[in-house]
Amino acid sequence: MRGNDMTGKSLKSTTAIMIALSLLQPYPVVAQSNSDAQAVQEIPIQTPEEICAEAQILDELTCDLHIAELKATAASESETQAASEEQPAEDPEVPAEAEAAPETQAEADVAAEAAKEAEAQAEADAAVEAQAAQDSAAEAEAAAEAEAKAAAETQAEADAAAEAKAAQDSAAEAEAAAEAEAKAEAETQAEADAAAEAQAAQDTAAEAEAAEAEADVATDTNAAEANEDAEATPESNAQTSAETQDAQEADGEPSTETQSAEDEPAENTLPIAESGSTQALAAETDSEPSADVTTETVTEETSRSSDEEFKADAPDAATTSAQTTAAQANNDNGMSDLQRAGLVALGAAVVGALVLNNKRVESNTGDRVVVVDENDEYQILKDDDALLRQPGSEVRTERFSDGSTRSNVMRADGSEIITIRDATGRVLRRVQVDPDGREYLLFDDTRSFEPVEVRNLPKPAYDSFDYQAASDRDALRRALLAADRGDIDRTFSLRQVRETVEVRQMSPEINLQNVTFATASAAIQPSQAENLREMGVMMRDLIAEDPTELFLIEGYTDAVGAPGYNLLLSDRRAESVALAFSEYFDVPAENMVVQGYGESYLKIPTQEAERLNRRVAVRRITTLVQNAAR
Repeated sequence: MRGNDMTGKSLKSTTAIMIALSLLQPYPVVAQSNSDAQAVQEIPIQTPEEICAEAQILDELTCDLHIAELKATAASESETQAASEEQPAEDPEVPAEAEAAPETQAEADVAAEAAKEAEAQAEADAAVEAQAAQDSAAEAEAAAEAEAKAAAETQAEADAAAEAKAAQDSAAEAEAAAEAEAKAEAETQAEADAAAEAQAAQDTAAEAEAAEAEADVATDTNAAEANEDAEATPESNAQTSAETQDAQEADGEPSTETQSAEDEPAENTLPIAESGSTQALAAETDSEPSADVTTETVTEETSRSSDEEFKADAPDAATTSAQTTAAQANNDNGMSDLQRAGLVALGAAVVGALVLNNKRVESNTGDRVVVVDENDEYQILKDDDALLRQPGSEVRTERFSDGSTRSNVMRADGSEIITIRDATGRVLRRVQVDPDGREYLLFDDTRSFEPVEVRNLPKPAYDSFDYQAASDRDALRRALLAADRGDIDRTFSLRQVRETVEVRQMSPEINLQNVTFATASAAIQPSQAENLREMGVMMRDLIAEDPTELFLIEGYTDAVGAPGYNLLLSDRRAESVALAFSEYFDVPAENMVVQGYGESYLKIPTQEAERLNRRVAVRRITTLVQNAAR
């Protein structure tokens, strides 16, 4: 196969040379044999393009070089062939052939020179193109390096600027923090100095007021004993006993519920000012004494709602008894218990009264405190303005050195509630100011009132009214207005109404028996609140007719559990009902007063669990206090 390939290539080369010879335009040769002439004639004439195509050369410049080489080779072979076929000198054609040989050689030399020139030119062009490509690559690389360098410099500048800005911000923050810390330290020191001065003044006032309270109590005790001696004749005692027994039989309540006028002075052991002797009252009429002023915007988090649970665990009887015994064993039990319960803020007057009257703190839930005296009589201390602390209200409170306070509750509608409280938080006076500036005095316990003489009080028309049994709103309205009776020839203070059951009974008790509470719970769920609709709507309508209407919301428990805890629970349940009236039916909170009685007034005289003893009731007490408020 290899020999065949070589032969094929030789034939192709010979053919190409012959074709190239044809391109050289040679002179005719007569001496050629017939066979050679025939062979030449049989070879077809091809163009240079066909020769290059047959040689598979596509580039035009390479094709020209190939044709030139073929021409040179053909010329050389033609010259050799001519020399070998040379005839003797006598041949008349020899001179002509010898003469043509140099010309053919010259043409071959020209063709070879042209091929070399073409090849040199091609190489030069290729070199120029390669140099141009190299130069372009070098320029592109230089441009890329310059761009990368510029980007790096820009990024470095940006990083430097960011670092400088961060350092500047850090320095500013450090400076601001240092200033804030210095300011806070200065304010803290100022507050500490002010607190120390206030405490020193309070201690001085406490000593003076305790001594004064001791002298006043001694005087009041002597006067009370003289009055008792003058009034305690056998005839009057018999009459009082008979009237008390009649009241018990008519009410169906145990004897613990009835209190005589002679018992009342024992209840008033804490310094509750009924004669306008508080500094808060003096501040309204005379030059204002110094007071600590606080302002607050009430939010959902800082106000209580009707469905909020009572978070105090019910103490068992053994624990309560042990606490009571330990408190009695302490020589200065009043002061130490007071400090432990956090009641110092109640004022120096209360401190002196607690120590003087041997009262001790039974329990404290943070918003309420129960105190008990040596006769095991319980009393609850709390902030009566808690109902007014509704979300969105602005509260400004002034606290005076005697523990009394004056608060202004501003509402979004422009109305305002002004309340004066004594050192125990008990409300003494309340005024409602509508957006138009009109004032309504709801009650005023800062005035003087006649003592309560139970034997001279009118008997209640009936004991209580079953709210659940009311067939329609008219029946409920008649029950609420039944207190508008003509046989009451005097007025009472709010304190007398709260503390004397015979006074309260002159106004019908509307029992809310369809409202129930879970065991040891004071929360009212929305489904339970719906049961208050008729009562809430009726209260709202009555207040719309007369803005001075006043309602007492009462809470009661059965006798199961410790007395102090039951008193707390009953008061919180009454407060939950009042809050539900405001939240669900828009009953103004300032027209309600809350009071818990615990297990003191049992409907059913039993120490066992009894549903009828666990109740909340409503009384309309407007008629009882309205003359005192006007």
